[in-house]
Amino acid sequence: MRSLSVVALVAALVVAPGTARQAKADSAFNAIWMSSAALLAAGIVGDLVRGNEISSKAMPREKDLLTFGVGAYNIIEDNKNDFDSTPALFRFEYRPSYYAWIAHPFLGFEATHLGSTYLYGGVMADVRFGKHLILSPSAALGWYNEGNARDLGYPLEFRTGIEAAWRFDDGLRAGVAFHHISNAGIGDINPGIEEVTLNLSFPIQYFVGK
Repeated sequence: MRSLSVVALVAALVVAPGTARQAKADSAFNAIWMSSAALLAAGIVGDLVRGNEISSKAMPREKDLLTFGVGAYNIIEDNKNDFDSTPALFRFEYRPSYYAWIAHPFLGFEATHLGSTYLYGGVMADVRFGKHLILSPSAALGWYNEGNARDLGYPLEFRTGIEAAWRFDDGLRAGVAFHHISNAGIGDINPGIEEVTLNLSFPIQYFVGK
């Protein structure tokens, strides 16, 4: 199971960026995948040294999470000539507690106040530094509708990113996330977009009871 998780994460976070670099040299994208690769390496080392943290009795048992985020879309002024705006961004994600090594799936939806929407799903890895600090690289694939926001060149868009979160003893997480969305050159244009959000991830028991 662990080896399958490694293969999936490497494919999503290492192989895919190589394809994107052929289409567009993007500093934000490159920074994300290189940081993600470093975090995954740290997770592998920590796993070997301390044992499997997810299944260890010393680590808290994770629960399904409902994540709510608010932030800004189009935060890097690299392509402002074609879209000179930074809309408000709103996000919702469901993060099941199914883990394969440190990786788990997620589904999400985000929208801006200008009417753009993005429905997506992917895989996230939780790399732990102690019991509270969690750094989570992720990769996702989804369907984008521009609304009155930026034309990203193609409905099918890839999202990569990293979240830094603090996990409280009851499972609640508070964090900040940075993401890059682009189509890896499969569209006629590929301007890409960068976004940042403040996230709160609530154990599902907050809403449905134990």
